[in-house]
Amino acid sequence: MTLALLALTALPFVVSPGASFAITVDAVSKGDFRAPTKVWAGTSAGIVAVASVAALSGIGSFLDDHQTTRQIFTIVGGAVLILFGLTSGARTLRSIRRPVTSSRSARWLIPWSFIALVTNLKALTLYVVVVPRLHSDDLGAGALPLTFAAVHILMLLAWQALLGQGIRRIPRISTSPRLRACLAGLTAASLIAMGAQALIGAAQ
Repeated sequence: MTLALLALTALPFVVSPGASFAITVDAVSKGDFRAPTKVWAGTSAGIVAVASVAALSGIGSFLDDHQTTRQIFTIVGGAVLILFGLTSGARTLRSIRRPVTSSRSARWLIPWSFIALVTNLKALTLYVVVVPRLHSDDLGAGALPLTFAAVHILMLLAWQALLGQGIRRIPRISTSPRLRACLAGLTAASLIAMGAQALIGAAQ
């Protein structure tokens, strides 16, 4: 199995809007230009944790064999995404007229990003459902999730750097409450949509 195949598998999960995207947009738009690196650090720690559990526990095979448990897992994950999106949206509405975020909230970006990753249905599904099906003659069942995680983390670093630069280049993003609210609202809506899609899929 080549690294290119692992990268192609990880690409949709890296670039699609999710928790790390929402946190990064929210923080950078409020003036914390180091947020992409902080979010990457927290998210990467979460990826290592999830990949390690997947490598050692064999949970992917367990979920494949137990449809009811897999449904419950999907429902809980979808609910978490919706809750995260609603919380992000409510916070955006409250902060529309507030000044740039203080350094106190910036200190929580790493742990918050970690929590967002390990409770994210998209990430959990990737490592317990998708990765175990990437059979490889070169990598064992335990090494595959960890190798995939290394590729995932490197790709995420590049994406976070690109995302941070893109947000910073949007005119007046740090001084326009409406523009910040629009970006944060879009990311919150994407999380809610992902959660709703998961719930609908579990119900079918």
